[in-house]
Amino acid sequence: MAENKDKKQDTASNYSLGRALIIGAVGGFLWSLFLAVSYFFNLTEVAPKTFLLKPWIQAGWSDRLVGHIVAIIIASILSLFPAVIYFGLFRKVNSIWMGVGYGILLWGITFFLMQPLLPYTRPMTDLNLETWVTTVCIFILYGLFTGYSISYDYHETKIRKIRQEPES
Repeated sequence: MAENKDKKQDTASNYSLGRALIIGAVGGFLWSLFLAVSYFFNLTEVAPKTFLLKPWIQAGWSDRLVGHIVAIIIASILSLFPAVIYFGLFRKVNSIWMGVGYGILLWGITFFLMQPLLPYTRPMTDLNLETWVTTVCIFILYGLFTGYSISYDYHETKIRKIRQEPES
């Protein structure tokens, strides 16, 4: 009986992790697309291609639409890592503020800790105030979307499992 319960718990956890990966990919796609659109409308001086393509690829195509699309796809894939980290550490915290804080943390890591590792990118201190505000807002929205979606899904899965236990 206990073995069957552990098996159900592992299956539910794996199912939630799979959905967390989907949430991470969708969040990475959505918010990197939003950053690219913000770059297009001159709300920010950085775009996903600034960090994901330009440091390594100096080809002309990286400055065109194709470069933006490739960078958005790469951001969607890389977004799986923060989603897994959030799932592992904070999925039990059912609060929007944890997602907001996580977004701010990711913004700080991206723009301050990772910047020295990325050649051909300007330091954040050299960028204008609009870039600061736009990027921190986009990262907050990314953290909120990803974090709260993962936490909500975890808690809903847990509630469904509790409701199904008396029936089994």
